[in-house]
Amino acid sequence: MGRFNISKGDRFKIAKSEGLSKIKVILKWAKTDKVDDLDASTFLCGDDGVILDDAGFVFYNSENREKPFDRAIYGNKRRWMAETRPMSSDGAVLGSLDDRDGGSGEVIDVNLDNVDPKVSEIVFVATLHDGDKDGVTFGEVKDAYIAIINAENDEELCRYELNEAFTSETAVSVAKLIINEDGDWEFEAIGMGHTGGLETLIDIYAS
Repeated sequence: MGRFNISKGDRFKIAKSEGLSKIKVILKWAKTDKVDDLDASTFLCGDDGVILDDAGFVFYNSENREKPFDRAIYGNKRRWMAETRPMSSDGAVLGSLDDRDGGSGEVIDVNLDNVDPKVSEIVFVATLHDGDKDGVTFGEVKDAYIAIINAENDEELCRYELNEAFTSETAVSVAKLIINEDGDWEFEAIGMGHTGGLETLIDIYAS
């Protein structure tokens, strides 16, 4: 299967009949002098567009992690959070490790078979780390894209390049996975910018 490039508003179907259940969602960008760190977060929402519980917000600072805190192993919670990935309450979504050293990519693992049946959409967002404080906007982010990868063989299935003319925005609702009428998941490109950073996204998806 070749890669599909989609545009804002387009959808890519992930059919159950093809046995595709484990995917990676990657967010990539070009590192520049002004932009060296984006943070990818995920909201697992119900039919009302709001998360079902606190762990439905999967982000770098969440205390719902893939492994429980063990002082004998990690010593302190700061190290535990640095070395373990944030996880949704159903275990279906594993967020990216927080890379504060200026990486140029974030990886989110999704097991569609394990998603809570009450979840109807999984929204992927990106924020500029300290963007509001530093005065940096998404207009200065270069070559950013989000892609769906088959986790079984690392084949890239779908890509959405963020070519929108962002100016004052410091956060973006990038894309989402939604359940269609046939019960299959579809990947939809959103590309909607927001001012106010992560707090604005929390107001939208976690209020």
